[in-house]
Amino acid sequence: MECNVHLLKMLIRDIVAKLPEKEKALYHFIDELELRLIESAATPDQYLHLLKKYSPYHEAANHFGISPYKARTMMHRIEWKVAAKLEEKLQCMKWLEQPSNSKRVKKGYLTF
Repeated sequence: MECNVHLLKMLIRDIVAKLPEKEKALYHFIDELELRLIESAATPDQYLHLLKKYSPYHEAANHFGISPYKARTMMHRIEWKVAAKLEEKLQCMKWLEQPSNSKRVKKGYLTF
């Protein structure tokens, strides 16, 4: 099913909000750092350079008192968990159209 980018972001936010606190904190920390690097980079190459220079995994490791390897491993597991939940939600979605009294207007409903 093709999906609207805004709907995907909303679903991901909902999934992340339901994660255990430690996973949610790590996810938000790394995500925020990556977004800041994206915003400060003018080109994709510059973003990659900044990503190497200011590694979000190393920053998260320092912040949470874990190794960079553990930060990366945890983040990958969280991302896999989020992706699986997202796929599950997308499989359950249906778009229902309900005709209104007017012949020209149809109302759409998204159900899960």
